[in-house]
Parts: sequence; structure tokens; C-alpha cells
Amino acid sequence: MTSPICSRHIFLLLLLMLCGFLVVGQLYVTIPLVTDVAGRFDIAPERAALIGSAFGFAYASGFLVFGPLSDRYGRLRLILFGLTTTALATLLVSWAQSFEMLLASRAAQGFVAAAFPPAALSLIAEELPPAQRPFGVSLMSFAFLGAAPLAQVFAAGMDVGLPGIMLCLAPFYLLAAIALAVATKTGTRQPAQKESSRGHLASLLHNPSILTAWAAAVTVLFGFVSLHAGAQTLGVALNVDLQTLRLIGLPPLLLTFAAAPLTLRYGATVTARLGLVLACLGLMLAAVGTSLTVMGASIVLSAGVALAVPGLIATVAGRATNANRGLALAFYTFCLFIGASLAPPLSQALAQFGTAPLWLLPAGLLLIAALGITATRKS
Repeated sequence: MTSPICSRHIFLLLLLMLCGFLVVGQLYVTIPLVTDVAGRFDIAPERAALIGSAFGFAYASGFLVFGPLSDRYGRLRLILFGLTTTALATLLVSWAQSFEMLLASRAAQGFVAAAFPPAALSLIAEELPPAQRPFGVSLMSFAFLGAAPLAQVFAAGMDVGLPGIMLCLAPFYLLAAIALAVATKTGTRQPAQKESSRGHLASLLHNPSILTAWAAAVTVLFGFVSLHAGAQTLGVALNVDLQTLRLIGLPPLLLTFAAAPLTLRYGATVTARLGLVLACLGLMLAAVGTSLTVMGASIVLSAGVALAVPGLIATVAGRATNANRGLALAFYTFCLFIGASLAPPLSQALAQFGTAPLWLLPAGLLLIAALGITATRKS
């Protein structure tokens, strides 16, 4: 029999899921606001779009700093630090009076926000009973993935501009930190390990399963963003409605919840491989190059990503130890968002050659990643 999940764990999961929407949503909340920012500072939209890049690159870099720190100082301490400083940085974004100050505050916001994801995933792996961990990972995966459309819908529906939105969001990070402090005392204990960070990294680098999961993580959001960035570039030629394309891919993200029973029954690597293969098939379908196949590809690709992300998280968390789990998940998350960052410029370059080069490249990388997971599944 599986251990029942207690009310304290349910409350903790709901809080972490809410924090996941709030934190990761900052990656996407500025997308509908680029025109507003360009008009406010009298700059070109291309330059205004840097408010997303400033957050994104600082966010990815922050994982490599805060993941190891969560191993050393405790998960909850890093989460509380991240949420509190994100609240302050969000206020700074709302007060920015120049575009340069806005970029600097967005970079600071992205860096401190990176304290949350690896520490939260590690906390789930250590707090929940083993039978309930896949469900916890599925909840967090859905929060991370679902933040993309929900944050954009929220921003587009507000009529107060970027400063007003940030001023509105800032208190919620502080309230979430207070609620988490009440919900658990786990983060106050110090990890009982003495091994150096270099030793932690060395042990991870000698684990083939973790290495292939990191490599696979690069391909997941690379493929996901490649579809949408490519469709944005070729939308007129393909006769694709971009808003419909985004919305049609949202319901399949609920398959993150199917990842939990799949992982419990067949193992994390099976879930990850199934997701990678589905994502590959979705992009191959898109490469056919008709509006119908691109719409279908959005559904299949989203379903694949919804399974691949929790499968890879569970693979990394399961192969790591309490002493290096934060570091392992930090590298995983770093790889995930590096893939997302590489996709737009590469999609712009490949789109001029047609749909086959544009989408078969990420499809091939996803297939190679699935083969790599298969080859190292027993390591």
C-alpha cells in the first residue's frame, strides 16, 4: 500500500505550486507588455524585448549559485530568501525610471528568483513519502509549464502597465514566504554532510543517468520554444493563427498529472523517454508544413513536454542524494532554460530554409536524448 499524503503535505504542495506560478511567470509576464514598454521609454520594440532576456539569462545563471547553497544551508532557507528578495526586486522593477534601470532591476529579479525552483524540487523529494513524490513533481511541473500562458493572459488583461503589474505582484511573494515558513520547519535543519561542493559535482559527473538527463533537458524547451518561435516567423506563410496555436497546446500540459502514476508504475526514465519521443513526433508533424499539421503538432508537443519534464526531474532527483540534490536539480534547470534561450535565434536563422530544417533539427535532438536516456537507464 502507498502511504497516504497528509494535510500538511497537501498544504505545502499547494503553496509551492502557487509560488511556482508566481516565480516562473516572471519569465513570460513581460511578453504582452513589450509595446507598452517601448512607448513608455520611446525605444524600438526589439530593444524593449530585452526586459525578457535580462530576466531569463540572470535566472538561468542563478540556478548554478542557489542550487549548491540549498544543499549547504537548507531548502526552506533558500526558498524564503528567494521569495523575500524577489518581492524587493519586483518593487525595484515597478520603480524603474529609465530603461537601463529597468534592465538592471529585471536582471536582479531573475537572479534572486532562481533560488526557488531547485530548492523547491529538492524539498519535495525530501519532505514527501516516496510514493507521493512523483505527484509532487507533477504539480510543480504543471506550475512551471502552465506559468507561460497564464502569466501572459494575466498581463494582457491588466490595464495598469508594467509598473502597476509589478507593484501588484510584489506583496504576493512576501505573503507566500510567510505561509511557507508556517507550513514547514524542514528548512531550518542543516544538511548533515561534509563533502565539498567540488566533491558533490564530481559525484554527479560520474553518474551517466544524470548526465544524459541534463543533456535531454536542453532539448525539451528548445523543441517547445522552436515550434512557437518558428510559427511566429512563418505564421503568415503557414496561415496559422498564433493565438489559437498557443491555446490549443495548453490542455495537454495537464498530462503532467499522468506522469505521477506512470513514474510509480514504470519508473522515471520510462516517463521521460515517452515524453521525449512524443515531443519528437510533434515536431516531425509540424515539419510537414501545413496549418493543420502545425496545430496538431502543438497538441502532441505539449503532451510530450508535459511528460518529459516531470520524468527528467524525477530521474535527476532520484539518482542524486540529499547532499547534492540541489546542485543536480540546479544544473537540470539551467540546461532546461538554456535550451529555451537558444531556440528563438536559431529558429529565426532556420526559418528561411523552410519548415523541414526548422523543426526536424529539434526533433532529431529530442530523439537522440531519448536514446541516451535508454542507454543509461540502469546506471
